Amino acid sequence: MDTLSVTLVSALTSGVISMGLVWLTSRQQRRDSIRTQRETQNISYLNPLRWHTAEAHHRLSLYATSVDRHGFYQPAQVLSEPQEVDGKSTAWFAGRGVALVSSIWMTSCLFAQMTRTRHDIPFLRLPGKDDTRLSALILKVHVAFAACDVYYATQSSIGTDVILEPEGRLRSYREFCDFLSQPDRRVWADPLIWFHLAIANGERRPNLQRALDALQELSGFLDGSLAGGSSLRARWDAEL
Repeated sequence: MDTLSVTLVSALTSGVISMGLVWLTSRQQRRDSIRTQRETQNISYLNPLRWHTAEAHHRLSLYATSVDRHGFYQPAQVLSEPQEVDGKSTAWFAGRGVALVSSIWMTSCLFAQMTRTRHDIPFLRLPGKDDTRLSALILKVHVAFAACDVYYATQSSIGTDVILEPEGRLRSYREFCDFLSQPDRRVWADPLIWFHLAIANGERRPNLQRALDALQELSGFLDGSLAGGSSLRARWDAEL
């Protein structure tokens, strides 16, 4: 083979290799971009749900622990019925009523995140059948609270009321207190208030445990999906 032929073959080979490398690099970059988008999208939905699951579980665990030790949770024994919220001052919400109302707020925020995630599960990209598993675990939490007479439709309504549009953020505790101060709007949260009053008085302990178990299972799934540590343990450690 003469020198010209060798040069042409070398140039052709080099060109094919270069084109192949460009194609492989471009393909890998597309895969990385899709994976990054998927991870970002998953985190934007699942991280808030994970955080609020841990918060709700932690607060309800305080009720359960106190009831097991003393038969009641005294900090939340500040009302006899939801209607007594009407006319409460800002000082009451920030003081004597904070243990009860902040617990109701945390659970309401959980409902909001579950409602948001359930609606947008089709847009998530989870491995295998994890999307089905996530739906089942969210439903399990819904069913646990429904057994406490906080029915599914009520949970969704409370969750929707907590989400502020168009910004899409959740109400702060102060904004939630303003919401409860309106009797015609507070009435939708009455079943959740009744539930917290009942468990504060040591009632419905099996229902409370069922809710805690469902939250723990959901939390474990979210920890695994986000490759994080135990969010429930981290929440308790934060109090130490």
